[in-house]
Amino acid sequence: MRISNLTLKVTKAFEKSIRRFPLTFLSAFATCLTIIIMIEQKREPSLTLQRLAMIFALSIPITLSFKLLWERRSKDLKQLLLYYLTSIILIIGYYFIFLNKLDYISTSRFVGTNLIFYLVFLFVPYFLSRENFEMYSIKIFTGFFITAIYTAVLFLGLSAILFTIDSLLGIKVESETYIETWFICLLIFAVNYFLSLVPKKEDTFTKFDFPRAFNILLNYIVIPLLSAYTVILYIYFFKIIVTQNWPKGLVSHLVLWYSFITILVIFFVYPINKDVPIAYYFTKIITKIIIPLIIMMFFSMGIRINAYGVTEPRYYVIIAGIWILFVFIYWNINKQPKNTLIPFTLALTIFISLFTPISSFSISRYSQNKRFENLLIKNNMLKDGKIQKNPNVSIDDQRKISSIISYFETRQGIDKLKYVPKDFNSSKMKDVLGFNFETPYYPKEQYFYFRIAPNSLIDIKGYEYFIQLNSYNQEVQNSKDFSFKYYNSKSELVIFKKDKEVYRKNIKEIIQNAYKKYGSIKPDMELKIEELSLNDENENIRVRIILNNVSGRIDDSENISIDGCDFFIMFNEKQ
Repeated sequence: MRISNLTLKVTKAFEKSIRRFPLTFLSAFATCLTIIIMIEQKREPSLTLQRLAMIFALSIPITLSFKLLWERRSKDLKQLLLYYLTSIILIIGYYFIFLNKLDYISTSRFVGTNLIFYLVFLFVPYFLSRENFEMYSIKIFTGFFITAIYTAVLFLGLSAILFTIDSLLGIKVESETYIETWFICLLIFAVNYFLSLVPKKEDTFTKFDFPRAFNILLNYIVIPLLSAYTVILYIYFFKIIVTQNWPKGLVSHLVLWYSFITILVIFFVYPINKDVPIAYYFTKIITKIIIPLIIMMFFSMGIRINAYGVTEPRYYVIIAGIWILFVFIYWNINKQPKNTLIPFTLALTIFISLFTPISSFSISRYSQNKRFENLLIKNNMLKDGKIQKNPNVSIDDQRKISSIISYFETRQGIDKLKYVPKDFNSSKMKDVLGFNFETPYYPKEQYFYFRIAPNSLIDIKGYEYFIQLNSYNQEVQNSKDFSFKYYNSKSELVIFKKDKEVYRKNIKEIIQNAYKKYGSIKPDMELKIEELSLNDENENIRVRIILNNVSGRIDDSENISIDGCDFFIMFNEKQ
């Protein structure tokens, strides 16, 4: 009876959410279906499928936000169709404008846009002056955590069933099935169950609805911990001031996440902070003493930016710090704050950082180009807007220039770097600048990642057999009496015929020449097929091995360690 009641409850919840948010349900379903198709292909998905999965995922918060906006403003069905049409046009426009290719910038914007619309979903029912927004937010967060627990239990239960079927009944369950099950639980069950818990416009909340468990967690566990952390931070900063020894990149992370968590705690305890002394005094004191810590964070970031210029991560730290500082100043000068401004201004800040002329990409591009220009001028390498070779540049400046070039290759695109030729890349530095790429730092191990271009045409003429193998699926057998094994520990490929070894090769030999030529110039480097292939033979077979992709490390003694690889094998038997 209890199981039937639970099933009925979940069914009604699904019906309720689908009726209220039909487009959101369709978006979640389309996302799930697209991801499953990508998994079932068992190869690198096409660009179109990846873009479709991303835009369907983005459609979830967009359609959700527009539906809640309609509920807030009216109940007219004609207007609802207009809101739906607007959301669809926005989704299609984003797909063709901002997802026309997948790179660092488009991926960053995709993540940021999701955050923006989830924040819009949170504040739009209460924006700007409706009371008890904090209680509504607590309801949303409570529903989220309940859904997360139910989803985890459902997935673990289904996984146990699949494992039992595989182990006891002998029915093979592929590893991909578990991944697909997770996405079904997440995008079908979790999305719909969570949406069934979203309050309606007519639902009202007061401070008396504040969950008792939440009250205990925040006031008697989280607030004391944050207070202790604040004292430790002040002691730590006092030590920095005395010793004048600034740790690299650590200060910003110490302050940023601590400040963000503090904002969440103050926001959540706002409805009861006048009734609970610990919440009242914490809010009153922390909103003031945290400001010097934020200023210290800016000072720390200023040192980094002065030395290395602006990059996207440093920009995000600065703009997040500005938003955090605004929030605490606002709480100090306004005795009756409108807390809907907190998520609204955060969404606005994310939008500014991604889509405006002062975005992280624009500012970083300008800063790194300016650094590049100054280094060229310093070393007498710039004349009439053209680069002049100078092989006598100091090693330190060679590393700085190499770092800038690596930055543009991996994030902005080398075409955004000023003064270099159109066909320039880091492998042509000696021809253009007069010196080779210099690794910016001195780690004990250098990392590399080589691959051939996607969709490369491979000539298999002259070979009878073809197979693909990778370091994760280390043993493969087929019907021609051949089997293949890759030994990770030795980086060796071995081919057997009827359990007899007929060929063995250490694939490190393939990448030694490529590494000597290119080093660890950037984490993702495409090479020609010829640069990642080996033709070989012995008395048994004639072989061609092509590394589709390979990643690994090299130590100070130039010993290569391969972390992962995927390669093609073509061979003929010798008669």
